[in-house]
Amino acid sequence: MKRITENYLTENNNLEGATPSKRPAARLAGLFFLLMVAFGISAEILFRQKIFVDGDAATTADNIISNVFLYRAGIVSDLLMTLCYLITALILYKLLSSVNKNTASVMVIFATAGSILLMANILTQFAPLVILNGNEYLTAFDANQLESLSMLFFQLYEHGYMIGQIFFALWVLPLGLLIYQSKFIPKIFGIMFIVEAIFGSISVLVHFLAPMEMIETLLLLPGTIAELTFMVWLLVGCKK
Repeated sequence: MKRITENYLTENNNLEGATPSKRPAARLAGLFFLLMVAFGISAEILFRQKIFVDGDAATTADNIISNVFLYRAGIVSDLLMTLCYLITALILYKLLSSVNKNTASVMVIFATAGSILLMANILTQFAPLVILNGNEYLTAFDANQLESLSMLFFQLYEHGYMIGQIFFALWVLPLGLLIYQSKFIPKIFGIMFIVEAIFGSISVLVHFLAPMEMIETLLLLPGTIAELTFMVWLLVGCKK
């Protein structure tokens, strides 16, 4: 009996000292990361690019009026993308708070700020639909003016998204530091996210100081690579 009791106590002590598996949280974060990417791509490629014609306010307005459901679906897709972005940050907090709770908290604060800003900016994207809806209080404007206003709000939406890029860059900086300090995620992801934070911040400066679309796209490319490869690791690479 004494031996059985000792064995039982030893097993319980081993269980209490065991490190909880990181895999469930990693898989869940990867899933919401995947959903965020899917909704974001859908909003851009399947919806916005089919509606908006750069420099052509009349055609864009006609596309919105003719494809109201498609336009609304794009807005919903953006809303879902933003929610998935915030949820991903919260799950990563659970995954990485054991590394450094303060740094993980800063990561969530920046992600929350970015999510709020993005949500508010989606209201600007919704404005063209309201403007072109034929409301009586807008009869003071002629058709050309309404079309121009619609295009104006969409351009403001694009600039608002770049303002949000400040927080997108800031939230991956503490994420990169946490990953680099952790002992269960490859350090290369931490380095990649730190690079993303630097390049993403520079892209905002370029956008507002000397707008060059090609340069901005190149500066955002490291971030795209970092996020996609990390997402894959979360889904299939984490073994602990």
